[in-house]
Order: sequence, then structure tokens, then C-alpha cells
Amino acid sequence: MTQTINVSVFKLTVKNLLMLNQILLILFSLSLLSAQTIAPEVTEEKKRLLVLAADKGIPDDAIDRKVSKIVAEVASKLGRYEVIDRNQLKSILNELALQRAGFIDEKNIIELGGIASAKEAMKVQINHYSQKGVPPKDNDDDDDDRGFWEMLVYESVKGVIRMATTPEEEEPYANNMETIIQADIILLNIETGITINIYPISGTHTGGSRGKSLGIALDVLKNSIVRSLKEMYVVQSEILEAKGSKVTLLLGSDLGVDKGTIYEISRLDKKRTIGEREIIIPGRTVGLVRINRSSGDASMGTVIRKWGRVKTGYQAKEMLDPPRGSIGFSLRLNHDEQRIDHGDILFQINPLSRWGGFFYLGGGSIFDSRNDMDGVFSVGGGFIYRFFYTPQFNLGGVVDLPFLFVNRDDDFGHSVSTILLAPQLGLQTEIMINRKLDFVIRGGISSPGSYSTWDYTEGEGEDVEWFDAEWDERGEPALDASGMYINFSIRYLDIKIDY
Repeated sequence: MTQTINVSVFKLTVKNLLMLNQILLILFSLSLLSAQTIAPEVTEEKKRLLVLAADKGIPDDAIDRKVSKIVAEVASKLGRYEVIDRNQLKSILNELALQRAGFIDEKNIIELGGIASAKEAMKVQINHYSQKGVPPKDNDDDDDDRGFWEMLVYESVKGVIRMATTPEEEEPYANNMETIIQADIILLNIETGITINIYPISGTHTGGSRGKSLGIALDVLKNSIVRSLKEMYVVQSEILEAKGSKVTLLLGSDLGVDKGTIYEISRLDKKRTIGEREIIIPGRTVGLVRINRSSGDASMGTVIRKWGRVKTGYQAKEMLDPPRGSIGFSLRLNHDEQRIDHGDILFQINPLSRWGGFFYLGGGSIFDSRNDMDGVFSVGGGFIYRFFYTPQFNLGGVVDLPFLFVNRDDDFGHSVSTILLAPQLGLQTEIMINRKLDFVIRGGISSPGSYSTWDYTEGEGEDVEWFDAEWDERGEPALDASGMYINFSIRYLDIKIDY
């Protein structure tokens, strides 16, 4: 009996030990998979950067030097770079009396980097640059009406006349110059000379004289440079305080954080250890913040869109491509007629700002005074002011100016049309579905509108003629767009965040 009890106790003890061993193994595995949050990575200082000039043999007015100077100028204005421009390095060295001492060899990138305290340098490489006169586009429409042989003779005669009347020193189409600039900003490691990255930039323009066309193309190029230099050194910050939709962030104007800058807010990254390997798991994004004002080292902002909770201590990363517009599809319910009478493709400008605009293309129908349903093609636009703005719900006033191209047949079989202008006033609410989709409802009233004379055309091309519509004794049908309406739409915002 006693032996039986001892065996049972032994079995129970072994079973408990095995269970305890399994529990310890599970706890050990969980400890290996445990995550440790990582403090936000904050941009603490300006990046020291040396801008290398074009080769010495290139003239001062060459496109290489012009673009290099623009790159240095843009980098300085961004505030996040401490720029040493080699275009002006000679005068700097003279002031320091280093060149006279023979301390500097301008051909040695490593020594120049040491003097500038820079670890990286960037150089502009022009891949393509051209300027040539091109025919105005207006001529293309006229050319379409000519046959092949007529075009061949016409262009031949025109070319002979142009050659005979254009001075030798003057190029054809001198007042319609096409300028194309394609280049790369090459980021180099000064110590090794290895290329770190390459950032393509470009600028084009057609129109004006040679100088004017080049100036506008360089302005376009400057916008491309701004985008590339921001991508080269992205400003990262941390939320110091979050109260509702108002937040305070580290960093300010000393690092180029200005009003209007938009930050992507995310949870903290996590570090996990699996075996002997450490992996970093990025924190999920929770919203967007726009900066309203900034001091030298801090800034105040507003949460303009969120799909998670924004907390103190979360990380903030500059958004390089914030959404400037949205696209959607809209249906309009005519309240008086109790029917869907219109649909359109809607494009919105500045969907995340208080002031915004929109334009659209669409079609539908309208009943005239004869109770006939006339076809409508619409194009129009307007603006909205969001007087009540929250991260997930907005309410604003809308002014809409639609141009309705109304079509029907007159009483003698002609296909006639008129243009109806019917301004509308309303209220619009925007409800966030997820980070990229919104449900939009607009309600308002439409004025009766005013319309032009019903007319139709006969003939083609240059022989087209306009005629008034012909009606029987009932007279022409009248149009009245007045009434209440409700628009329902889904809009898509191109927010480049997928996690």
C-alpha cells in the first residue's frame, strides 16, 4: 500500500516537473520575442555638406555652374544643411589665410572636406541640356484640316520663305524656345569618394525667348531640387505634448521647420531579439500633423488627419509628398424631383486645408418647361471654406459655379443646345473612412440660372454656320435649375503611407 502511494506521488512529481519545464520554456521563448520600444530618432543638427563646383574649364555662365549655384542656394534656404559652396570657397580660404599658407589643395576632396568639417559632398552632373525653337502648337490645329500632299507643299513653301526672310544669325522660332534640363545631384562620401546616392532633377519649358525660356525652366528645376534635397536629409522629430488635436513638437525654424510643414506621426519602432538576431519593427502610422507656427527649437501644430491615437513621445517624420488633391465620384439627388439627376468625376484641391477648391466633369439630365428630359454635360468648379475642422470630420461652406451644356431637338428635328449657368450655395461635410478614403455629403440650393439662346450648327471646319433653333407655336422651352439638392461622393486621397 505504501509502495503504491510512493509510486503515485513520484508520478505526480514528474508530471509537475514536466509541466513546469514547459511553462519555463514558453516564458523563455516569450522573453526572446519580447519587444523593446526604441526612442524616437530626432534630427539634432544640420548636415554639413560641401557643394562641389563645376570643372574649372567651364565658363561662369555655363548651365553647370548655374545649376550648382541654385543647388547651394536651395540647400541653404532649407535650413537643414550647413552648406560650404565650393563656388565661393576661394574667397573663404583667402579670408582664413589658409590658401597662402599652402594648406589647401583644391584638387583634394578629402582635405576640402576636412576644412569644411563635412563628411559628404554633392556635385551636379548635367545629363542633357538643349534649347531650340519649335513651331507654336496653334499651328497644329490648322494642319489637321489639310491633306498629305497639301501639307507637303505648304510646309515646303513655308520653309523656303522662312529661310529667305530669316537673317543668318537668327534661328527659327526664336520667340518660342524649348528648354530641357536633365541632371543628377550626386551625393559622395568625401573620405572614400564612393557615390552614396543619385537624385535625378529636371526642368523644362516651352515659350518665349532663349533667356526667358531658360529662366522659367530653371524655376521648374528649382522645385525638383527642393524635393531631392528634402529626400536627401529628412527631418525627424518627436511629439513633446499632445492635447486633443493640438501638439507641440521638438525642432523649429533653426532646422527649417516652417508653417505648413506636414509630419507623418507614428508609434515608436520596436526592437525584438530572436535568437542572437535583433530586428527593428517600424511603428504604425497614426496620423498627420501640420505646423502652424514655430520658434527656433520647437513648433506648434494641428492634427489634420488621424486613424489612430496621437500620443506624447510618438515620432514625427517630415512628409515629402503630402496630398495636394483628391479624386472622387459624385452622385446628386434632386430633392424636388426625388431622383438622381447628375453624376460627375470630382477633383479637389487642398483637401486637408481650411480653404480648398474643386472642379468636375459630368453629365445628367434636366426637365424643361415642356416636361421633356434634356441631356446635360457639365463642367464647373468652386471653392470651400471648412469653418469646422477636426482630424476625422469637417464641415464647410461651398460655392459652386456649374456650366451646363443642355442638348435636345427643336420642333423641326435640329439637334440644338444652350449653356445654362446656375450658381449654387451649400454646406459640405467630410467624414473619414480610413487614411485614404472619405465619405462626402453636400447639401444646398441652386439658383434658377440663366441660359443662352438655343442654337444649332451646320457645316464643318471653316464653313460652319450657327442658326437659331426653330420652335412651333408653343415657343422655346425654358430651363429652371432652382431647387434643393444633396450630393453623395467618395473621395480618394493619395497619401503615400501603407503601414
